[in-house]
Amino acid sequence: MTTKGLDLLAEGGSITLTDGTEVPLRYSFRALALLEARFGSVGAVQSAIDSTGQGAAFGPLAQIIGAGLVGPGGFEPMIREHQDAQGNRTITSIVYRRRTDGENLEDLLDPGRLGEYTNAFTAALGKALESRGNDAAPAPVETVTPGLEMPSPGTSSTTSPSVPFAFSPTPSGA
Repeated sequence: MTTKGLDLLAEGGSITLTDGTEVPLRYSFRALALLEARFGSVGAVQSAIDSTGQGAAFGPLAQIIGAGLVGPGGFEPMIREHQDAQGNRTITSIVYRRRTDGENLEDLLDPGRLGEYTNAFTAALGKALESRGNDAAPAPVETVTPGLEMPSPGTSSTTSPSVPFAFSPTPSGA
């Protein structure tokens, strides 16, 4: 069975960090949403990297690689936002930190491996965005004609009682 759209497990290979750790790049839906939040759209990611050598390249590459390491790669995004007087929020920076030791991803990237990183993220991003070839017609959307909606059943005495919440968080510093 094939599906059309994003492959949430699309891996494009692994990259090696300066400490010798090999981590897989994977652009999940969450990773793509982080890239959109940072660059405005997934399409704008490519134009964010200046290949002429006259503008920014390392900062955008760190952001792209960081997004691909969220999840199985063991990194978490730390997002800094700015809110203007009208309440509009913009992301000013995303720092990716490794969960196990808090190391900043940018300190673990090796400029000498730029080619490896570029090839790995290009493959992973391309794989995540490729079509899966399902040409079946989409399921019809049910429409409701105004005025013909079903009446609300209202409250009922047959609703289930609340289930106790069993989650017990680990105390900090543990």
